[in-house]
Amino acid sequence: MADTKPQIVMRSGPIPGSSYYLDKDEVSIGRDLANDVPVPDAEISRRHARFIVKNDGVYIEDLGSTNGTFLNGVRLSSPKRLQNGDLITLAENTVMSFEWEGAEQAAAFTPTYGAPLTEPEPVRAEPVYQAVEQPVPQRPLAPEPTPVKSSKKPWFLNFLLILLIILIIVGLVLTFMPTSWWCFLSFNQLPGCIAGP
Repeated sequence: MADTKPQIVMRSGPIPGSSYYLDKDEVSIGRDLANDVPVPDAEISRRHARFIVKNDGVYIEDLGSTNGTFLNGVRLSSPKRLQNGDLITLAENTVMSFEWEGAEQAAAFTPTYGAPLTEPEPVRAEPVYQAVEQPVPQRPLAPEPTPVKSSKKPWFLNFLLILLIILIIVGLVLTFMPTSWWCFLSFNQLPGCIAGP
């Protein structure tokens, strides 16, 4: 019986067609280059998810990512065991399939106990991944921005305010100006001014 190895195959996203064996007890995936499977996509978190290989199968767990990890269209909230052919979506754009390499060939040569041994039927080569319309997680639309009222006053209001301040200052200066200055400004023509020599 052929040995089977778990692997993921990128179906869409920044690196379609790439495949990775899950050959460690824990395989991390995310945007950061320190991950076992780095995926250069801005929508994916630095440490997005991880695959956990156990004796009873392979599990996937979301690591608190911003845009979520989806298994067959359902967002993960806890670790889930993977089945051959499961579709995994990271954020919105990166879709991959989980596969057991050699699983179809091994199943074809496994005899059924109690049944007479016969020639195995030829196995039809079918792709594990079929292009199926799956719901793509939708981001909630951002609320419409409320228009911000400008705190700027029209230019003519600023002009009038400056003109009013200038008039008040001039009025105060003229009110408290000494009499000799009034005489000087009027060329000694005002009553009470002493005519020149």
